[in-house]
Amino acid sequence: MLSNPLTVELARKFRNVFVGPDWNGFHRDKVYRALMQEVLEALPVTSFVETGTWRGDSTQTIAMRHPKLAIFTSEVVEKSFNLARAALKKYPNITQDLGSSDEFIARLIAGKRTGDLPFFFLDAHWHTYWPLRAELKHISEARLRSVMVIDDFEVPGQPQFGYDIDGGGELKEGLRCNLDYIRPSLGAANSYRILFPKYAHADAYPQGSGLELRGHIALFQNLDSEFESFRQRPLIQQHYFVAGL
Repeated sequence: MLSNPLTVELARKFRNVFVGPDWNGFHRDKVYRALMQEVLEALPVTSFVETGTWRGDSTQTIAMRHPKLAIFTSEVVEKSFNLARAALKKYPNITQDLGSSDEFIARLIAGKRTGDLPFFFLDAHWHTYWPLRAELKHISEARLRSVMVIDDFEVPGQPQFGYDIDGGGELKEGLRCNLDYIRPSLGAANSYRILFPKYAHADAYPQGSGLELRGHIALFQNLDSEFESFRQRPLIQQHYFVAGL
């Protein structure tokens, strides 16, 4: 695995020229990337907030296509933060943070930096402490009109999609990243509408790939009318299904 910032950036530049600049974002999944763009095109999103920057590939995918959108991204591992910083420094609309992402989201909301309709991409769940439920609680308690896409999420009835399991903190090993896991963090004062993917590996990787499909959920908070319009879009009709909470 590449770990030198200069080597990583040279590899990225080579890939961007010969493969495409958004090739590695969102697990290289063609449908997943399209979903993210559909949200940004269909709704008056005021900011993009990412937790779990890693090397910044997904961040770059959004920044290069939406140069005027305020983008905030948080990473808890310093080495990953530095690798991403080398790649993302050319995008003035990106604000990077080193630290726990739940605290980062709390500060953004308290400072009213996310705007009226933030789009959250929640992907910070690899280590002993998972901030996901605390992140969701902050968003819920603020009663924001927002979209949240949670990565590595268990998709009901779609076993082709992989998901993460929380094995640390105060929780018992083996808790799946799924609706049961996040439901306690979603406030009753908000309305929620849900989309899950239903596509095949060949849809995500038409040229073939050894990568596993990764599940995700698109969670619309306090956006009932916008959701009804969004679910009619061709991409959503073909590759996603509506579920209840």
